[in-house]
Amino acid sequence: MSTNLDPTTPLDDTAPSPPEDRFGHVETIGVEYIPESERDSRPLNMLAVFFGGNLAFSVIVFGWLPITFGLSFGSALAASAIGIGLGTLLIAPLSLLGPRTGTNNTVSSGAHFGVSGRMIGSGLTLLFALAYAAIAVWTSGDALVAAAHRLFGTPVDNGMLALGYGIIAAEIVAVALFGHGTVVALQKFVLPVVAALLLLGVFAFGGHFDGGAGSGDYLLGGFWPTWILAVVLAVGGPLSYAPTLGDYSRRISRVRFSDRSIVAATMAGIFFGLFLTAAFGSFTASTFTTLSDSYVADLVAEAPGWYVLPIVLVALAGGLGQGVLNVYASGLDLEALIPRLRRVHTTLITSALAVALLYIGVFVVDAVDSITAMTLVLNGFAAPWVAINVAGFLVARRGQYDAVDLQVFNLGRKGGRYWFTGGWNLRAVIPWAAGSLFGLLAVDTSLYSGPLADIAHGVDVSLIGSSVIAVAGYLVALRLWPEHVAPVEAPSS
Repeated sequence: MSTNLDPTTPLDDTAPSPPEDRFGHVETIGVEYIPESERDSRPLNMLAVFFGGNLAFSVIVFGWLPITFGLSFGSALAASAIGIGLGTLLIAPLSLLGPRTGTNNTVSSGAHFGVSGRMIGSGLTLLFALAYAAIAVWTSGDALVAAAHRLFGTPVDNGMLALGYGIIAAEIVAVALFGHGTVVALQKFVLPVVAALLLLGVFAFGGHFDGGAGSGDYLLGGFWPTWILAVVLAVGGPLSYAPTLGDYSRRISRVRFSDRSIVAATMAGIFFGLFLTAAFGSFTASTFTTLSDSYVADLVAEAPGWYVLPIVLVALAGGLGQGVLNVYASGLDLEALIPRLRRVHTTLITSALAVALLYIGVFVVDAVDSITAMTLVLNGFAAPWVAINVAGFLVARRGQYDAVDLQVFNLGRKGGRYWFTGGWNLRAVIPWAAGSLFGLLAVDTSLYSGPLADIAHGVDVSLIGSSVIAVAGYLVALRLWPEHVAPVEAPSS
């Protein structure tokens, strides 16, 4: 099928350059193609963004959760390392989509799901970004209120909590509205500052650490089912970043930087950012005399007096770093769904949605149960999407994409190499739906338990099962129903 696009529309390097992408400048580029000549980022920025963006209480709580499940410190640490490692390996190839397509990963997924089918990825990104932005505001806001109570005796009630959440949300939205250049500059500040503050926390709580034996009162009744649940939760961390990697890698030049350097920087940032913060959560939680429903409340209550102010700084800086990652991503992907809106407008809309989700999660349902249930359910939908995109990158496209034909949806047009059936590639969409259905039926949470939850006798197989079903179905479909996508010439320098 021939494209209906004017070839110069998204790829014209002679068009006027947008304002410089740096700190304090409002980014004007949305999800449209970024020409090679305007790509001014580098792999080290990927490391800074995903390392610094993870140094927040909203990530630390994922190290605290396994301790609340009854696991020991060593078991929790092993679950985090294995889960985060597996998730990072799975999503690593997707860091190369952006440099090849010049756009974000959800638009790039149109090469596998179809230019309209890419809306699946945009929807998943919105859900992940809104959920994790809400968690960032919740945990950092709780830290502010708990610290104010200990330092100044202010009350801990719904009014103060609402105020704390409002402060964190306001700083996140203010930075996210500026866009890429400001976000990257912020993470380069957050990384050393918050890392140093968390290191101080190791000394602050180290005297109370006795090896972290764990309660032995396992959430799922036995060690192995509970430990595997912790692994599955840990995998969700890297998976949540799969759709957003292209938000930053699309600005990296393929001429000046190698694939290896991009993948290495991305994997290092995601793995160490997630693992070290999760380890801090497990370590500190192992020193608490009691475990309540709020990690940060326990942290503030049991911290030595001199460490309360550093906790406030972690809440402000770390919450900002993590929240901005998610709010910026949510704005881009709402724009991808509604191209007539500008990124600044969509960022404001998604910010309001994230705050609304936060208040529901905190004041209407139990926040701890909400985090666990939300992560497991979203994993069931995200894992098959990631698996199909990785298979599409490695097998179906072999790393080659037509950047023009990926933009037809954004321009309100039809046709191109990735049009398939009305803009949907059923070879990918149907296996994704089948994998997601299995994930939904097999997941087991305190808020929802699927009819297949006990298929492996208490072991959660929703994530691995959904991934295997999706990727196997996709590869079989490619074999039996070839796409006949025209080859793409290798990009020239």
